[in-house]
Amino acid sequence: MSPIDFSIPTWLIIYYHFVGTVSFFLNTACIYLIVFRSDKIDNFRYFLLVFQICCTITDFHITFLMQPIPLYPVLGGFCNGFLAVYFDVWSHYLMAFIAASVVGQVGSLAICFFKKHQTIGKIMKRHVFPEKLVELAYCGAPFIPVMVFICFLQTGMRRDSQMEYINNKYPEYSLQFSQLSNFAVYELNFWAFVVAIIAFSGSLFCGTVYIFTTVDMFKFLQSAQLKRRISAVNLKRHRAALKSLVAQFVTSSLCLIPPFLYAVVIMSSIDYAQLIVQVLLAIFSLHSSVNAVVLVVTTPPYRNFVLRLFDSVYFFKKKKKHPSFQKTTETKFDHSSDIC
Repeated sequence: MSPIDFSIPTWLIIYYHFVGTVSFFLNTACIYLIVFRSDKIDNFRYFLLVFQICCTITDFHITFLMQPIPLYPVLGGFCNGFLAVYFDVWSHYLMAFIAASVVGQVGSLAICFFKKHQTIGKIMKRHVFPEKLVELAYCGAPFIPVMVFICFLQTGMRRDSQMEYINNKYPEYSLQFSQLSNFAVYELNFWAFVVAIIAFSGSLFCGTVYIFTTVDMFKFLQSAQLKRRISAVNLKRHRAALKSLVAQFVTSSLCLIPPFLYAVVIMSSIDYAQLIVQVLLAIFSLHSSVNAVVLVVTTPPYRNFVLRLFDSVYFFKKKKKHPSFQKTTETKFDHSSDIC
């Protein structure tokens, strides 16, 4: 097994800055589209907005405020971000926030699926949950990330006890760890198993919501009964919304794949594991940018707005270069498209 490299990987820091900047602008643009570029904004849109805000916060935190550097085979690492360097916020707190924000992302996306399913279900008068139960679930959803944050805080040892743990278990790295002012190390304890159980149960529950609502909505949209109850335009909008949600679910799986592979790397003890873990972190920080692009591409009103914007810029440059240039054709986009 390769020895631990305690130096700050320059490529990873540059990558964090680049991806974080791109992600911030993409997510900000998506938030603008959700709020201002929709003909109608219902509750589904607001849940989609919450999901996008969660993505923005998660990426900004990990790429600028945190910037985690893993120290495999030690289960832990240190941070090089703004909060860790300038405010000495303990890396363990920063890790707990990431865990909570990922839970918020997964949960808000699950609520988007559920909300869209209930909207179509009410039209079909099938599989509609009691309104009070739904409202109770919506009110309780924000407390789940908070619970995960508190539970994750319990998994870490006290900050002043970490060096003692390093001296006992990894004495060959005592000098290097003593030179780090802000790091966090972990060991498997009761609270680690609690967090693992919560993560597994939550993933299983959200996965069930994704699968059940998606299959049910596809059945609804293919039924002749729904086609008789709504117009062709509204049916098209519901189909577009479902395709967009499914695409976002696929891209959001980038959130879950890196932690799973990280666990595989820890158990396998392979060479160059520290570099592999760094690559997994790089992939994890990329998911929000991919999700933003997928949202725009798969949502007709957003896609049309972006195409109109590029079209306007193109003709503006053309007219500026050739004053006599006249636009002979005008591309018409469907302004009424909606994913509600």
